[in-house]
Amino acid sequence: PVSKLFASFGRVLRTRAHKLTTAQLKKLHSVSHRVDQFDCFISHVCSTPGLKKYLTLMVDFLGLPAFAAACVVSSGLFAFQVWCQELPRIGPATRLSLWEFVGGLIAAAAVCTVGHVLCRRTHCFLDCTSICQDDPELKAAGIRNIPADLRASRELLVLWDERYFT
Repeated sequence: PVSKLFASFGRVLRTRAHKLTTAQLKKLHSVSHRVDQFDCFISHVCSTPGLKKYLTLMVDFLGLPAFAAACVVSSGLFAFQVWCQELPRIGPATRLSLWEFVGGLIAAAAVCTVGHVLCRRTHCFLDCTSICQDDPELKAAGIRNIPADLRASRELLVLWDERYFT
């Protein structure tokens, strides 16, 4: 599930499979489980920094909910100040209220930080977790099965960068 890819700020995405021991590879593969259909097939370059992948996927999956949360909180703070009570201003002669901006940022950050919990039913194919890396025969079978996995996916997400075709 996508929730496991995003857990611990993208730990799985930041992992370099070729640098892991056999026990660590087994643990990495244990993150995945068998499904009949994928919501998303993630195509990427293994050498691309994991943080870059994490941020890109986070914006793709959680960007809209984060934006919506920021709008709701900002609008709520604005309405509270208009109809109930004005919140304290920063500085003695400041006419600008930063409450809406800061509240929206905090709401968006909260969704980006813990929003992966909402993605528990979204299943992705990510090669380093979906294909067994510690058994050469299973790895070869998994690689041969990539076309079938791609056909079983509703969406193809390409994490494109300058190294993609090299």
